[in-house]
Amino acid sequence: MTPRELTLLVEAHNDQARDEAKTRKIETYNLAGAIRAMVLTKHAPSFQRMFPEERREPMSDEAMYQKARALNRMFGGTEVD
Repeated sequence: MTPRELTLLVEAHNDQARDEAKTRKIETYNLAGAIRAMVLTKHAPSFQRMFPEERREPMSDEAMYQKARALNRMFGGTEVD
C-alpha cells in the first residue's frame, strides 16, 4: 500500500466516522424533540444551537510535515534528508 492509498483510506474512514456521528446527533435531536413534545409546551432550541459545527483550521505545511514525521517514527520508518 502506497502512502497515497493509506491517506485516502484514512480520509475515507474519517469521513465515514464524521457522517455517523452527525447521524447520531440528528437521531438524538429528533428523540429529544419527540420527548419534549410529550412533556413540555415550549419550543426546542434549533439543531445548530444544540450541536454547533466543529470548525477546524487548515493545517499549515510545517504542521503537516511535523505530523508526517511523527507518523513515520511511530510506524518505524527511516528519515531521509
